[in-house]
Amino acid sequence: MSKKAQYIRAMLLCGGAAAFATPARAQTPPAAPAPGGALAQSTIDDIVVTATRRAERLQDVPIAVSALDGAQIQAQRIDNFASITKIAPGPTFVPVKGTSTISVQIRGKYSNNDAPGLENPVGVYIDDLYYGSLASFDANLFDVSQVAILRGPQGTTFGRNAVGGALQITNNVAELGRTDARITLTGLGNAMGQLGIESDGYVNYALGDSLAARVAYSVKSDGGYQKNLLSGNYLDDNRVQSVRGSLTWQASERLRVTASAAYTHRGGYGDGAVIVGQGNLVKQVRAANGGDLHKTLLDDDGETRRHLFAGTIKLDYDTDVGTITSITGYRSLNAYYREDSDGGPLPANYPSINLNREKQVSEELRFTSKFGGPFDFVSGVYFGYEDLYKGIQFNFNGTLPQSYLSVLSPGRVASQFVAGRISNYSVGPFVEGKYKLTPQLSLTAGLRYSYERKNGYTSHVGSSPFYGAPYFVDLGKDGSTNSWQSFTPRFIVDYKPTRDISFYASVSKGFQGGGWVLTATSAAKALVPLAAETTWSYEIGTKSNFFDHFLTTNVAAYLSDTSNLQVRSLINGVLTDSNAGKERVKGVEVEASIHPAKGLSIGANYAYTDAKYRSFQGCAAGGLDCTGNRVPFVSKHDFTAIFDYKLDMNSGAKLAFHADDKFASPYQLIATNLQQIGVPYTRRRNVANVSLTYTPPSGAWDLRLWSTNLFDKTYASNGLNYYFYHLSPAEVASVGGPANADVERLTIAPPRVVGITFTARVGG
Repeated sequence: MSKKAQYIRAMLLCGGAAAFATPARAQTPPAAPAPGGALAQSTIDDIVVTATRRAERLQDVPIAVSALDGAQIQAQRIDNFASITKIAPGPTFVPVKGTSTISVQIRGKYSNNDAPGLENPVGVYIDDLYYGSLASFDANLFDVSQVAILRGPQGTTFGRNAVGGALQITNNVAELGRTDARITLTGLGNAMGQLGIESDGYVNYALGDSLAARVAYSVKSDGGYQKNLLSGNYLDDNRVQSVRGSLTWQASERLRVTASAAYTHRGGYGDGAVIVGQGNLVKQVRAANGGDLHKTLLDDDGETRRHLFAGTIKLDYDTDVGTITSITGYRSLNAYYREDSDGGPLPANYPSINLNREKQVSEELRFTSKFGGPFDFVSGVYFGYEDLYKGIQFNFNGTLPQSYLSVLSPGRVASQFVAGRISNYSVGPFVEGKYKLTPQLSLTAGLRYSYERKNGYTSHVGSSPFYGAPYFVDLGKDGSTNSWQSFTPRFIVDYKPTRDISFYASVSKGFQGGGWVLTATSAAKALVPLAAETTWSYEIGTKSNFFDHFLTTNVAAYLSDTSNLQVRSLINGVLTDSNAGKERVKGVEVEASIHPAKGLSIGANYAYTDAKYRSFQGCAAGGLDCTGNRVPFVSKHDFTAIFDYKLDMNSGAKLAFHADDKFASPYQLIATNLQQIGVPYTRRRNVANVSLTYTPPSGAWDLRLWSTNLFDKTYASNGLNYYFYHLSPAEVASVGGPANADVERLTIAPPRVVGITFTARVGG
């Protein structure tokens, strides 16, 4: 081919990629996975995922899934749930209460409800262990082999509470026949001048031909980035210690046993929220911080203490016709979180304390066939038991004349302790088969039956103007509703005219169980359970590789309809849970990348998400109708550009450069769409991350310079209208009453962080 022809070809392909305006993620080959892991390497630029519980090449999986391997996770510094959202187009990170309670939004599905038994609509699976509540998992990721985000309902193969999608995190486990180790040391500093030090690593040791052990650890001691001008302390710090051990035993030619256990402790200060909006108190805060949202005035620094333990035992037994897998899991959580919940300098709600205690045991049995013919299937059954406790201490201070609380709770501190405990028993048998009608045309059909039964109690000790008089009620007894069940099918038609081009169409259903409202204002309301939520999703897509992986494009278009949507709304200062009626989400997600030269990858991803309530009566005081409003925490437009370049030097050394840059439109913060003061702060523009890595010819170590939020952009990830804490009675009257009052308590994302990471390796 002539140079001119090569130039024209390159220009045409670059133009085609630009037209798609988005990249396929996870194109770099991953490290060798643990057996049954989410990802595995096939050939160059081929990744194998188990997103459908069967091992398939990423480009062959007929659903929308994005994935990264361990090397990419390190290069992009994906070490917490906030950064995980960079992997796929569209998801957002929703911090509810600092690091204590967090959620991920996918395709308009999220939860900011931390009531026990009302679970996250995006299923989180860490080493095949299910984490359902918002408080149950921790954001510290280390020694990870792969992360995958599955978008859309996954009710057939992953079960209940995956109406929006599923997040799979697979950690490295002991590898047979290998003795090696790695250690990393990181020094960092943020734009607020606070320093930090981190270290993580592992040792993998072969104890013979059939037995291996692995120990991994992570320690972080990072200074906070929200300065409390009243105390001088920096909040939102990151102080965590984690350790994980695993054993792999090849008991026989057919049987492999893998056992792992992990412990995490997190401590530090609370959330450094800041207030913006109306009133003199906001003006005082702004005068003190000069408009810098990383500086706040709080009467309480808060405190975080979290202890998490998780353990699994996995057995894989190979037969002539398939693999039988058993996964036995246990996890526990003990968490204490104190925060300045009002977000201002007045002791308007002090102390505000959240307690979480959770235990879970589960068992999953699975059979994955390997017939070798046109038909294969996976089937199994899941059993689970959860014991979930949540307690919240409120102290609404009505003795402050400069606060509207003096009207709601005149002359007294309304102290109230709200608590609930739920026992949840669940079972879910499932089967899904794939039949190749022709070498190019396949049909997938699956069905799952999900059943859960709950009982427990809700207790309110003390009274307040927000959550009513004291009461105690037993839940799920005396013939009341205490169980929810559903069949969740999935049908997929997949057509592959060539190995590298596929088209698919799917119909799938998701199911989220019901439960009770922890903050119900009376015993009668507390006894009324929320109905189960169901979602039907319709999706078409294409996945293509052109010119030997020169151009890769993944495109998905979908429409999903949800009935009995479970929503939390702020009504007269009361966080109220209800079934919102109906929600419709429609969108297009595009991932694309080009590889114009050796070692060079240029890509982007883009998501258009139109999420609205089709029916939502009574979303605020006075029976306000929110039908037609936009769903909170969903950016309508989300775009990320990605650039990777790897250079093999003549000396044998290697250089690797990575950069990504995020642009996303602002999103609503509440279902009424009336809370507009905080909305502009959620816009993300030019939120860039970069890294440069040098590896010497020996490969025994590398040095990485990196920065997150390189241009130091300030933006909010959550907000609530807490006018009743921060406006005086006269100020509320001056704006026309509570309906027009707005003071936002904003959760601010981290500023620029710059760091250097040294990694040393031994063996391997």
